[in-house]
Amino acid sequence: MTTPAQTTQTDTAQVTRTEITDPRRRLAFVPRLFATALGESMAATFLRKHSDYDGGMWHFYEVPRGISGHVAAWTDMATTCPTGYIAPPDGTYQMTIPGNYFDAEVSADAAGIIATLFVLNQLCWKVSEMGSQYAQTCQGLIDRQDALKDYVSIINHPESSLIFRAID
Repeated sequence: MTTPAQTTQTDTAQVTRTEITDPRRRLAFVPRLFATALGESMAATFLRKHSDYDGGMWHFYEVPRGISGHVAAWTDMATTCPTGYIAPPDGTYQMTIPGNYFDAEVSADAAGIIATLFVLNQLCWKVSEMGSQYAQTCQGLIDRQDALKDYVSIINHPESSLIFRAID
C-alpha cells in the first residue's frame, strides 16, 4: 500500500495518471508495462538515438483503466485496460525521427510517451515473431499501446498533435 508521500497525482478533470515514486513499485512497473525488464533501457536507447537526451532518472506513470472523455463531436472514449508510460527528466528534447519526417522540440512528458509507444510497438513485433504461444503477451502489449494513445486523446494532451505526428 502506498502513502501520499509515495504517489503524486496529476489530474485534468479527474485523476488521469499516478506517478510511481516508491522504489518497490518502480521495480515492478517496467516489466508489467513492457513485458520485459529491458523496457526502460529500450526507451532510453530510443531517445539517445532520436533526441538530445543524455541520461537521468526517469518518471514512471500509471494510467488506470476507465479514464474517459469526449474527444470529438459524438465521440466519447475510455481506456479499456491499464497502461502507463515512462518519461525522461524534466525539460525539453529536440526529437528527430527521420522515418516519420518528424523534427520538433517536445516536453519530457511528450518525449516519454513517444518513446514508450515506439518501444511497445517494437516489442509487439518481436513477440509476434516468437510464435502463437506468445499471442496473449503480444495482445497485452497492443492493448497497452492502444490505451496509451487513447489516453493522449482523452486528456487532450497539450502536445497530442506532436505525439501523433512522431509515431505516424
